[in-house]
Amino acid sequence: MTEQSSPTTPATSDKEEQRPSLLHKVLQVLGIKKKKRQKPKSKAREWADAILFAVVAATIIRWLFLEAYTIPTPSMERSLLVGDFLFVSKLHYGARTPATPLQIPLTHQKIWGTDIPSYLDWIQLPQYRLPGISEVKRNDVVVFNWPVDFSYPVDLKTNYIKRCVGLPGDTLQVKDMVVYINGEAQPQPAGAQFRYYARTNQIINKRIWEKYHINEHHKV
Repeated sequence: MTEQSSPTTPATSDKEEQRPSLLHKVLQVLGIKKKKRQKPKSKAREWADAILFAVVAATIIRWLFLEAYTIPTPSMERSLLVGDFLFVSKLHYGARTPATPLQIPLTHQKIWGTDIPSYLDWIQLPQYRLPGISEVKRNDVVVFNWPVDFSYPVDLKTNYIKRCVGLPGDTLQVKDMVVYINGEAQPQPAGAQFRYYARTNQIINKRIWEKYHINEHHKV
């Protein structure tokens, strides 16, 4: 009887089988853990996440970078017409921190299409202006909150759009329909309007003219 030898594999212990690989050790050092496979999101969850992301992104853009406005009145009609749609930069003069945090995102004063307030004034925070890339200059078209609109918090007062004629410290006068800044006459803008026509079905009481300091008026 002869003995035959056959190749055998070395026995491995349980500790050697459980020893982590080099890649696993590297991931542990980097703080990276293997993620468990997540269940696919439902359609409703995907839509909710997309809407939430869009609202948050639009709110940040509207606060820090630019905001859309529509011209409501004809006070700037030689430059901007009623109904004109424009974007206003927040970067140039610096964005303001919100004073009324309890507000429905992307609203101003009212909920869209209703007279229901879109905010709660229970909490009012101090406002600060972030650094901008430029200062207000003469003849800039600016949007601001109307200061005497006391019906709303300071950051939700009615928006007005006007052209900046004078800067802080300037002396402004209007003589014979000519604007003087610091004693210097300013050139008349193209298309300047000096006459206005009021159409009415009744006689305008002279006290109305006196109230608004209108000295030159006549029937047409």
